[in-house]
Amino acid sequence: MTKLTDSSKIFTEPQPTDSAQPPAPKSSIEPQPTDSAQPPAPKSSIESQPTDSAQPPAPKSSIEPQPTDSAQPPAPKSSSHLWLWLLLGTMAITGIGVGIWYGFFRPKNNNIISFSGRIEGYETDVSTKGSGRVKEVTVREGATVTKGQLLVRLDDDEVQSELLATKSNVNAAKQREAAASLQILVLKSQVADTRLNLKQSQGDTIGKVAEAEALVSTAQAVLKQEQARVAEARALLKQTKVDRDRFVNLANLGAETRQRADLAQTAFETAQAMLESRQAGVEVASNAIAIAQGKLTQAQTTALNPDRQETNISRLQTQVNQAQVALLGSQADVKTAEANQQLIQSRLNNLTVKSPIGGVVTTRSVEPGTVVLPSRPLLRIVDMKQVYMRGFIPGGQIAQIRVGQPTKVYLDHDQKHQHPLNAKVIAIDAKASFTPENIYFQKDRVEQVFGVKLSFDKPGGFVKPGMPVDAEILLKK
Repeated sequence: MTKLTDSSKIFTEPQPTDSAQPPAPKSSIEPQPTDSAQPPAPKSSIESQPTDSAQPPAPKSSIEPQPTDSAQPPAPKSSSHLWLWLLLGTMAITGIGVGIWYGFFRPKNNNIISFSGRIEGYETDVSTKGSGRVKEVTVREGATVTKGQLLVRLDDDEVQSELLATKSNVNAAKQREAAASLQILVLKSQVADTRLNLKQSQGDTIGKVAEAEALVSTAQAVLKQEQARVAEARALLKQTKVDRDRFVNLANLGAETRQRADLAQTAFETAQAMLESRQAGVEVASNAIAIAQGKLTQAQTTALNPDRQETNISRLQTQVNQAQVALLGSQADVKTAEANQQLIQSRLNNLTVKSPIGGVVTTRSVEPGTVVLPSRPLLRIVDMKQVYMRGFIPGGQIAQIRVGQPTKVYLDHDQKHQHPLNAKVIAIDAKASFTPENIYFQKDRVEQVFGVKLSFDKPGGFVKPGMPVDAEILLKK
């Protein structure tokens, strides 16, 4: 009987009908008997039983497994896992050896000086020329600003009031200037008219009387105008005196700046000068009225004659000269008022702080409501386009370094040094110094080093102040 190696496998095996017949040929589906007259033996679900133990079993088909004999030895086990362990061990030993060689025995590149450092930038402290209370701060730390951008605004209500007052002074001075110019034109016309009358041999008493009356009316109108201006100047003088006394007292108590008290004193003195100028204008207008009334009386009592006309021309010419002097004074008043206006406007402009450069805000030291003084730093800005690397090189290697030498800088994320940033040496310290105190090891702190600055060709926004970096200075071969 034929034995099977695995009883769990179910297959069929053909049974030969005659032991004298040769074995049947193999078939891809099932075996066929050699003699067509003899039918095939019935198949069993487990194994087929031969009719005679002496007869050899028929060969199996290509689908069914070949039965084995229990006397044959078992197949040897696979040793692939042993080769895997050997391969892994070999690779580990090789890696350790390469690491030791790279760290201790690899040849050094003598054409490169490697060192580390930190990114720094040129910082600009932004302050104000004026003093006051902070009203608004438009940026915070980390904000990107452009040149001329508004950063801080101080409270300007008081300065705005002063500016309005100076504008009023300018307008008043210009009006006085216009009045003086008009008076000169009137007097010149009178001189021309008198000379024309001098050439004439015939006078018209009625016309002269009307003309004199017109001159009196004009002079009276000018006098009223000047008197009104004197009243205005007195009111302004009174107000400026009150302001001066108040600000002087506040300055003495320390509640106000001495500069503000000086400005109040200047305003008081300007008002005094204005009052005196306008009082002089009243006097001139009074004289003009007296002259006009005199002409009226003369025209009413006497006829025109050459001597009298010559006298009138001289008198009118004198009045023209006086009006020209008044015009010069009015023009000086206009310039003084405009200078005061420009001064107040300058103070007003100083209450708004704009960025002097483009960059990034790194420090904000004030908040709305803070009272600041001139020159106090309000913000700190770093120009990100002008950052540089600061590092230190031992004194024994500094002789190989010069300004302008090309370098490669590597950021921390580029650990394999595959993406360098091009840079060059822009400055070397003139004197040696000890390594900065933030070095951890004492033997490194006592070493003499030279500070070196490197500028980047194209920072590209990747390098920022405070970042640690590595650098390699390329030496000439």
